[in-house]
Amino acid sequence: MSYKKTIILIIILCLLIGIAYLINRSPKKTSGETALFPQFDAEKVTSIRLNGKTNKLTLVKSEGQWRAVEQDDLPVDKDQIKQALEVVSELKRDDIISKNPSKQEIFQVDPNQGFEVEIKGEGDTTLALFYIGKNGPDFMSTYVREADSNEVFLYKGFHLRSRFDKPAENWLDKFIIIVQDEDVEAINYNLDDGAFSLVKDYETEKWRLDQPEASAVREKLMSDITQTLFNLRGTKLRRLKPEMALEEFGLDQPLSSITLSMTDGDSKTLLIGKHDEKTDEYFVRLSDRDIVYSVGKFSIDKINKTWQELKMEEVPPEASQQTDPAVDPNMHPPTNHP
Repeated sequence: MSYKKTIILIIILCLLIGIAYLINRSPKKTSGETALFPQFDAEKVTSIRLNGKTNKLTLVKSEGQWRAVEQDDLPVDKDQIKQALEVVSELKRDDIISKNPSKQEIFQVDPNQGFEVEIKGEGDTTLALFYIGKNGPDFMSTYVREADSNEVFLYKGFHLRSRFDKPAENWLDKFIIIVQDEDVEAINYNLDDGAFSLVKDYETEKWRLDQPEASAVREKLMSDITQTLFNLRGTKLRRLKPEMALEEFGLDQPLSSITLSMTDGDSKTLLIGKHDEKTDEYFVRLSDRDIVYSVGKFSIDKINKTWQELKMEEVPPEASQQTDPAVDPNMHPPTNHP
């Protein structure tokens, strides 16, 4: 074997050994996978300040209810708050990418480019303050930096930025009514052509028409009503202000009202206003709230029924008689011959 071929084989062998080492070595853990905010407690959070180039919002918790300050204190979806705070609890200091301050701009975790999140507790105490940067090597990972640290680490999980950096409207709680079927004992309608009521028969677990006359109801239509009404959600919401008149939404003289009587003695009355032809939605509100919601016509059509539509037509007695399958109706009865 020539000297030149021997050198080439040695080089190839060294390369293979190096590749095998890189593949099989254990990943280096910089800081023992410790929590980024070890003292963080989601239960103690009272406010979340979000500060980005386009999305700026302050979410505040008051008397158990989250609200969006810059959005007329409209209610915030508590499930979204819960999910966001769970992510903060999961942040680990276990994959440090850089400690060089000059590289913060590259990872977009500097104050000019990063999306800033500040979470506070009682007494205006800061529980967490960090910057969310650009996506990592894969779509799911994200670069993150604690505000008072030069360490940039890679969060590997659900796209972190989407949990916080989103339009204010996406944070809002758009549910108008959310109740369980077993917690409602009656549904009372008040329409232009009269009123009627539906009650729950707990023995049969079925709804029935109570007024203006007792009757069974069409199960499919009744199912559409309960499934839609008991989980009614709007597409938009706005708070009524002094300069806004109910006439603007047709809620001064609603087209109809629907009252849910609850088993605990409470009640919820939904007022349905005029139809917005541009969006094909109706304006609605709860009688005890100063918030107007927009709800799609498809949903309103499902719940806004008359008692005549719901009433189950009685089957005439002659139609309910069963023919003996053993007897051919075309066969004449036998004749007795002497």
